[in-house]
Amino acid sequence: MQLTQHTDFGLRLLIVLARNGAAVSLPAFSAEQGLSYHHVAKVAQGLVQAGLAQSQRGRSGGIALARPADEITVGEAVRKLEKGLRLADCATCALRENCALSSVLAEALEAFLAVLDRYTLADVSREGVAAFAPWAAIPAAPSCAVTELS
Repeated sequence: MQLTQHTDFGLRLLIVLARNGAAVSLPAFSAEQGLSYHHVAKVAQGLVQAGLAQSQRGRSGGIALARPADEITVGEAVRKLEKGLRLADCATCALRENCALSSVLAEALEAFLAVLDRYTLADVSREGVAAFAPWAAIPAAPSCAVTELS
């Protein structure tokens, strides 16, 4: 399963918000992450609309978590960020009337989300935890290793 760039950026922003514990400036976040400010602003707007974050105006404004980090699961965030979450487009497949693959894919997606539901933003935002070994060996990309699917 590969998440969209939108979801990747949203999870990054949520992790930084959980670590910071206060409002974060979007221009500062986008500069630190090497991401397009306009894309980050769109992601932040989606987080606010989903009820995961709240925007704060003014000199010390920015974006902050809407709830404590230990009350927001990664699964909830992915469900709200990932539009039309599915593993395959069975609706347009000529085999859809006579194929068991769709139920297998639905079960796999359920299992994927069940694992994400076991972890909160507080869990994944802990600093000092090494990255998954195979990913740690990959050189950092200029922006994001996840491709845009939608």
